[in-house]
Amino acid sequence: MKYKILAMDIDDTLLSGTSEISACNMQAIRKAQEAGVFVTIATGRNPLGSQNIWKALNIKGPIINFGGAMITDTRTGKILHTTSIENEQVQEILEMAVSLSLHAQIYQGSGIVYERENAVAISYAEALKIPHTVDPDIRKKKWDNVPKVLMFAEPGRVEKLIPELQKHFDGRIKVSASKPTFIEFNHISSNKGTALAKLCEIMDVRRDETAAIGDNTLDEEMIEWAGLGAAVGNAQPRIKAIADVITPGCDDDGVAWLINNCLLGGTE
Repeated sequence: MKYKILAMDIDDTLLSGTSEISACNMQAIRKAQEAGVFVTIATGRNPLGSQNIWKALNIKGPIINFGGAMITDTRTGKILHTTSIENEQVQEILEMAVSLSLHAQIYQGSGIVYERENAVAISYAEALKIPHTVDPDIRKKKWDNVPKVLMFAEPGRVEKLIPELQKHFDGRIKVSASKPTFIEFNHISSNKGTALAKLCEIMDVRRDETAAIGDNTLDEEMIEWAGLGAAVGNAQPRIKAIADVITPGCDDDGVAWLINNCLLGGTE
């Protein structure tokens, strides 16, 4: 099988636990690119917050951001595809955050906006090197072009809240946990799987010519949709259950293993 696209989640998949791209992963990605595979990222981060990654990987073409809500061409900055949460739903999510006493932030342009200053938001923005704005009137304004809303909570609380929030927003908003402390809200049709399908349409690539790798529920649809879906060894159990192949973990060069054994090695 000749794979033409490899879509990789970033955090806890491509990156190690120390948030670095290993030399082994980098070398394998270079080999894949030289062999004609278009290697790209599919992440919950925004384009600016993932810029250090796609530049390091020399990705020249479409990348998937906001958990599938946006596809951007790194060569031009042009948005090729996007889905947004309606203002009424944005406000409902923000009100829900207040009722739960949780921090919530909306994504606007290249940065984030939130109601009041706090250490969690500052740390998040500084880690990703993205603009962050405090707006005390966030719940009074009309917001357009919001690809994602993010809430923060303690790990144990996230596990409890996810099914409750999914039930509350059932059929209206996609709710997922991308990290033990992150609760992500996207348009109901937004996910990495539909984004990968759209990317294939843009690039004229067949479904069976794609491979994808990830670790958590935000990667679920992408792993299911790809011709070859892989889960890293540190992936959540439900992600391992749907994967075609399980690689070593993110700290043991799982991406390199997938490339060397399945994409370039010719096995599945």
